[in-house]
Amino acid sequence: MILLLEVPEQTHVAFDHQSFVVGPKFKGVKMLPPGTHMVSYNAASHTGDFAPTSSFFVHLAPSQVYVRKWSIEQELLFEVPADEAEPFQAGARRYDFDQNLAPYNLHAYQHWQSLSSCISQGVISRLSPLPSGNISITAEADPAHLEPVTPAEKKLYAQLQQGKTAAESTGSTALRVDGEQQSEATPSDRQQDTSDLQTSDLRPQEGVGRCYYTRLPRLVKVPGMNPQQLTALNLDKTGLLSNILQKHFGDKPGDLLGELQFSFLAFLMGQSLEGFAQWKAIIHLLLGCQDGPLQTHIHFFIRFLQCLHNQLQHSLVQEPISPRDSEPSPDAPFGIPIIEELLADSFLQQLFAQFFNMLHEEAATVNAKLLAASKQVQQLLQEKLGWEFDFQDVGLDEEEDEYAPTVVQLDGVQL
Repeated sequence: MILLLEVPEQTHVAFDHQSFVVGPKFKGVKMLPPGTHMVSYNAASHTGDFAPTSSFFVHLAPSQVYVRKWSIEQELLFEVPADEAEPFQAGARRYDFDQNLAPYNLHAYQHWQSLSSCISQGVISRLSPLPSGNISITAEADPAHLEPVTPAEKKLYAQLQQGKTAAESTGSTALRVDGEQQSEATPSDRQQDTSDLQTSDLRPQEGVGRCYYTRLPRLVKVPGMNPQQLTALNLDKTGLLSNILQKHFGDKPGDLLGELQFSFLAFLMGQSLEGFAQWKAIIHLLLGCQDGPLQTHIHFFIRFLQCLHNQLQHSLVQEPISPRDSEPSPDAPFGIPIIEELLADSFLQQLFAQFFNMLHEEAATVNAKLLAASKQVQQLLQEKLGWEFDFQDVGLDEEEDEYAPTVVQLDGVQL
């Protein structure tokens, strides 16, 4: 159960991918299954405009009652301290709030699980902004810092930047309206090894922050290697992937897939541009691997393709998100409406073609589950976007692709 106290009327609130409009009696949602959930919300002004989306992740234990309260000054939801939350939790267990709680649509939970299955409590604690956990575009870097971008990405960035600019012009994180999940990581923990974290150089607005995504370098540098060896190493990003997994994820490589899902949902439901940038960077890294899916990280790549298939299937199909399976309001602020345009534009087609071609050439030795997962993704892209993959012509245009293979040069000679 999640209690959200004193939320203003007409605020839009989404629990996972189910949305609600707050009425006078609303105090939260009941019947939530244990596990990872995401809450996104937008305050509404008296003119009907929506503030930029804020969102947070929470991992619920069985029978847990999680409590956040609306701050009038900051117009954000903050976790209620444990001693203050206890009376509300006791009241919830006595069903005192039962008439004020909207039911979670359990029929839609399997769909949500397919989008969040790798997001553990550890992933949430590691990536969420401190101290509130509130993710918001108002705390993110200028979109110009996330370039290069395609025309569709520029359109998206301009659209979301309008909301950010409007919020900043009011001097608050949200527009005025009429009328913290506990973290396993401490601030000192989060500041360790900041050279590999995409931390902000800007002063974030109070109450929101930027996520602590893993920095993903595009070039592997190993002391003692000659240019030929370095070029070969960077043509196949498996070595880079192995270094990242060993350095940042240790015995939990699946947490990188958790970050893939976290960043995707932060973008899709939380309208986070940095979430989109991180999602794209992880996909570029993984689709640039050759030995990984064929030899060293087979099961990891099976899970990756399954996660990606679920994300693309959700993004490319217009599905209702309201708890009663009705069509969402056209004014509803949740979800990015031009996901398909972003993909069709886009950075993925050549990378997928290269990846599928590599699996096609090695089909006789590729793991059967991996091959089946890749064919599911390929079929989805063909059906929804009309992408036809010609395995005879899959070269990347290095002038247009920022993630094209790195060629090391020495004394003006290309190697």
